[in-house]
This record gives sequence, structure tokens and C-alpha cells, in this order.
Amino acid sequence: MTTRPNTSAVTFLVSVATNVAPLFGVFALGWSPETLAVVYAIELLVAVPFAGVKALFAAQPPDYDELRRPKGDTALKSGKREDISVGPSDLNRRRGSVRIADWLPPVYPRNVSFATRWFGTLVTLTAVFLAVLSQSIDVVATLSQPTVASSAASLVVSHVAVTERQYFRGHQYETATPGGLFEAATGEALVVVAVFTVASGVGPTGALAVFVAVKLFAEWRGYRGEPITGTDRAPGELPSVSVPETEPTAVVRPARRVVLTAALWRAVESVLKFAPGFALAWAALTRSSVESGLPVALACFGLGPTVVVVLKTVEYTLTHGTLVYQRRGGTILAYDELTETPQWAVAVGEVRQVSLHGGHLADRLYGTRTVAIRPTGAEYDNEITHVRADDRVVEAFELPSSVSNRGRLDWRVTGVTVALAGCAVAAAGWALSQAPSVSVYFVAFGAPLSVAVFGWLWRRATTDTRVSRLTEARRT
Repeated sequence: MTTRPNTSAVTFLVSVATNVAPLFGVFALGWSPETLAVVYAIELLVAVPFAGVKALFAAQPPDYDELRRPKGDTALKSGKREDISVGPSDLNRRRGSVRIADWLPPVYPRNVSFATRWFGTLVTLTAVFLAVLSQSIDVVATLSQPTVASSAASLVVSHVAVTERQYFRGHQYETATPGGLFEAATGEALVVVAVFTVASGVGPTGALAVFVAVKLFAEWRGYRGEPITGTDRAPGELPSVSVPETEPTAVVRPARRVVLTAALWRAVESVLKFAPGFALAWAALTRSSVESGLPVALACFGLGPTVVVVLKTVEYTLTHGTLVYQRRGGTILAYDELTETPQWAVAVGEVRQVSLHGGHLADRLYGTRTVAIRPTGAEYDNEITHVRADDRVVEAFELPSSVSNRGRLDWRVTGVTVALAGCAVAAAGWALSQAPSVSVYFVAFGAPLSVAVFGWLWRRATTDTRVSRLTEARRT
């Protein structure tokens, strides 16, 4: 069956002519390939944050069959299960929406985890583009040119206008999925990165030729109605939640301070994982323009990490901080107070397994508990996160009393972990103070490895308490 084109032949030919014109200008009219290559890179990068904003409003849920996590504990990663879908306590399976303004469509919290991907994608793409372009272009000086600055501003204005006209007023958000939006926005950039990875050091004219070739390829795929990478994402579907029509007899809330502490800790981990990207961007910019050292350093190691902390803190807070856990009759219910929507419901008599997560650092600091319950026949757990460890929780949800008795810390492993972490921080500080231009690479690329190693050591020092609870045992 022939794919139906998305655009007319005339529109396609106009797009081809528009993208071929820069090459003609470089070879025949003496245009600057450096300026045009930077503008093309900006065009691809500007689309990424706009995809993140649009993802917040995508009304169709993601394809949950593609949201998988690995099974079985490995040396550096544990608590994950292979070929089992992520449970409904995770943000991407949240139900409901909230309207932030009357003139905007509703925002779906489940899409926040997709929307925050824009920054990581932007950092990665920026680092690659800078690494290639800075070999032959003074990127900072080129960005400061009035023509490039005005082009960047016009691209932003154009994206705003197109988003308002087509996405919002044209009601495209009603059929959009968050994953599909990102693939559409990053498809061209990923192809360019792949070409640059194979053919580094192509020079400004070669880089411009790569950008133009990929743009033409994207226009051709768009004309044929095909995405440039991957496939169109089909919307997913969640099973309905059966909520008893009774008033709650018990309400348990997560400790807000614990949620915030856990959110900040997860954000710091994310910053350390992003450190290589920040270092690569800093290296490329400072290599191409030595005079801009301080502003570039502040942007890469100040503004960048701050954005990561804010995004990851918001994401974790929306995942756990807006839920309350209720007992309605014989049902345990997780209710989201932000969207006023039930998230999951489990009959007390159907709970067959209860686990107490011992590895949450925030729970250890504040004495709270994170409990995972799995109903009969379910493939994933439902979590009751960061609640106070008292008899009220155990009695309200008819949990085993042992969930309040968390496994002890292995203080020997904990001491080794803390000592090694302190030594690593001290060594990194000393190296940066002695030779910052050299040691920054070792510190940045060692940060993700340190997170993995210290996380593995911490899990060795903590244990999860798991209690099998069959329905027959409860009846007796």
C-alpha cells in the first residue's frame, strides 16, 4: 500500500529549493559556511525544548508496552525487573490532568517525565555539535554575530507561532503522544549526530553539507508521510480503577520533607550523570574561544546543573509528593490530590506479597518507610512511599507488622562507602584546584562511575524486607 504524502509536490519542491540555496550561496556567492552551519545547528536545537513544552499537553498516553525495565539485580543496578512494565506508581502511568490557565489545554503530569527529557537531549546534542563545529569554527564568536543572533531569535519566534497556531489552535495536542513528539523533534538531529560521529573533522563547508543533506532527507520522508527515525507512536491504554463509593476510613500522607529530600538527592545523582555532557560542551566552547572562559564555565557548571536539579526535583515531587493513600472499605487506594484522580486500587484480600524497601536514603535519615504491595496476578508492585513507620499504617492497610522492622544497616559497608565518597570528593576538589583545565575531564567522566559504584555499595549495606502474604494465610 502506498503511503499518502503529508505535503503537496509544490510544497516539497519549495522546501528542497530553500535548503539547497545555502549551498549555492557558499559555492557561488561567497557566503560564510561557518555562519550557516551554526544557524542550522541552532535550528535543530531550538526544536528540542519546544518538544518538551508540547509534550506536557499531549492528550494521548504513551505506549506503555515500550516502557520496560530490566529484571534481576546486577552488579551496578538493582531493584529492576526484566520484561515487566513499570508500575502505576511511576509518573509515566499517572492518570488525570490539571489546567493551569483557561486559554491553555490541560497539562498531564504523566508527561512530565517525557518533557524533562528535553534538557538531557539538548545537552547531548549541543556537546556533539560543539565538538564537531569547534574544530574549525569559533562558535562563541559566530553566535555573537548580529545575523546569527537575529536568526536564532527568529527561529524561536517562528516556533512559538507554529506551536500556537498548529498545536494549540489546530488541536494537534488531542492526538499527540509525548514519545512521538520527541521523535519528530529530534529525528533530524540524531541523523546529523550519527553522520558527525562517523565523519568528524569535516570542516564548516562539510558540516553545512551534512545539515543540508539531512534536511533534504527529512523533507523527502515527510513528503512520503514517514518519520525520519523510528515509527509513529501508538497511544497506550491503562486499565480502569475501581473506586468504592465510600468515605475513606483512613488517610496516610507521605512526609513532605522526606519527599523533598529524596527528590533533591535524585536530582544530584542526575547532575553527576550529566557531568560528561557539561564537560564536553565546556571543552568545545573554551577551545574555540579562549576569552569566554568564565561565562562558559558558569553556563556549563552553574546554569546547566541548576536546570537539572529543578527539573528532576519537580518530576520526583509529582511522582510521590501529591499522592495520599486511603483505606476505603476493603480497598487500599492511591489518590492524587493535584489532579483529584485515583491512581490505583488494590483489594486488601488480594495482596499476596509485601516488600519494605530498605535502600531509600531519605527514609533512613527520617525514619520513614516505603512499602511495595503486589496483588495476586499482578506483574508489578504498587508503592506506598515515604510514610511514617507507626502502627497506624500497619493497621489501616492490614500490612504485616514486620514492615515496620527495617533491616539493619551493615555499618562496615556503610563506613567504607562514606569514607570512599569523602576521599573522592576531596580528591576531585584538590585536582580541580591544581589543574582545572585538565582534571575537569577526569572528574566529569568519573562522576557517573562514582554514582554507580557508591550506589552498589549502599545497596550492599541495606536490605529489603520481603514478606509473602497469601490470601489463605490472612483468612486463618
